[in-house]
Amino acid sequence: MASWLGTFPKHRILFSRLFAGGLLVVLALSRQPYLNERWEPVGHWTGFLLMMASMVGRLWSLLFLSGYKTRQVVEAGPFSVVRNPLYLFSFVGALGFVLVANHLGVALAVLGAFVAYYPFVVLSEEAGLRRQLGEAYEAYCRRVPRFWPRFSLYQRPEAWEVRLKGYDAAWRDALWFPVAFALLSLLKLWQGRP
Repeated sequence: MASWLGTFPKHRILFSRLFAGGLLVVLALSRQPYLNERWEPVGHWTGFLLMMASMVGRLWSLLFLSGYKTRQVVEAGPFSVVRNPLYLFSFVGALGFVLVANHLGVALAVLGAFVAYYPFVVLSEEAGLRRQLGEAYEAYCRRVPRFWPRFSLYQRPEAWEVRLKGYDAAWRDALWFPVAFALLSLLKLWQGRP
């Protein structure tokens, strides 16, 4: 069982895509229950904004992280205010997905997945970074909150070297949010939803 659980952090992007694909199938096969039919257009466009903020936030985070994650403690940009900005922005995107989907089952599934899955992934990654980076990472953990940003800590360097090889993959991952929005919008049109 431990080896099975250890598979999740390594393949979290694949599992996230499969989960999202499963949610799209559920949405395609069911029309109800809406979270709130009356506020559908507001939720739709608020969700869109959250999904785009998630995409931009993830790309911003990966500017600082690409090529450095296991080599040194990254303490600049979004990593200066929160230890896990990628997961925070993923949560923002997932919330946007829920608002666009406007479906009770999807909302419960996404909330359940985040509560059950991401704490495990974060703790697993932090344990690995503690082993690899030692006291420097421990000091960073004492200063910077795990999930809720502390904006008073923000630091922006004059310059930052970006490792483009890793950053190219970030674009492919970030494009999931506009693609998901487009798929959800098309699905709603197909179902005759506003």
